[in-house]
This record gives sequence, structure tokens and C-alpha cells, in this order.
Amino acid sequence: MNAHAFHFAASVYNRAVDTVPPVRQVVLLYDAAMRWVREAKRAIAEGRIEDRFQAVRRATAIVEALHQCLDFDRGGEIAELLDRYYTYLHFRLQMINVRNDPVICDEVLERLAEMRASWAKIAGFGAEAAEPEPAGAALHG
Repeated sequence: MNAHAFHFAASVYNRAVDTVPPVRQVVLLYDAAMRWVREAKRAIAEGRIEDRFQAVRRATAIVEALHQCLDFDRGGEIAELLDRYYTYLHFRLQMINVRNDPVICDEVLERLAEMRASWAKIAGFGAEAAEPEPAGAALHG
């Protein structure tokens, strides 16, 4: 992608993100993290170690970004609970790479889906998780 096309795409993306309320952005981030964990699970099943690693890296980056947004001054006990939740998720995501275990992917997906449903209810989204990406499309995003 040339520099002009990149800047154009970035500006379109930024305008789109600016129009989505923050709580809905959180839901979308959970959707993306779940897509990456599903991709990691597929990569494990297919023996694609590098793809698994990259998918876990992307899911971890999303969890870390959510974690960094916590406001402990205003969030009180909820921020503390979310801090522990994100720390645990980060640890379990790393264990996917250490153990190459799809069962850990299932656990992480379940935990992400539960929290995603809570945020979706607050945001007015449907409680169901986003549809998974078609096979082969996930690592190109």
C-alpha cells in the first residue's frame, strides 16, 4: 500500500471509529480479540505455529489495550476486578503459545464471550458474539 492510500485508509478508519460510542468500541474490541483466539485455535489444529503465535499476539494486544484504559480513580472496585480479569486473560493467552493447547483457547473464548455479553448489554448491542471470520481471512487484518 503506498503512503497516500495508507493515509486515506487511516483517515477513513479514524472517522469511523470517532462515530462509534466508547462502550460500543469496547464490544468491538472483544469481538476482535475473540476472532484472533478462534484463529489461534484453527492454527493449532492445522499445525500453523507462526500463525498461532501471531493470532495470540494480536489478541493479547487488544486485551492489553483494554487493560491500559482502566481508570482506577473513578472505577473503584470494578476497575480492580477488571484489572485482575485482564491480568488473568493475558496469562492464559500466553499459555496458548506455551502449551499449543486448543482447550486454553476455548477457556479464553468463554471468558471473553461472558464479558463481551455484559458490555454488549450496556452498549445496547445484541448479546450474541460476532460471527467468526471465514477461514483464511483472519490473519490478513
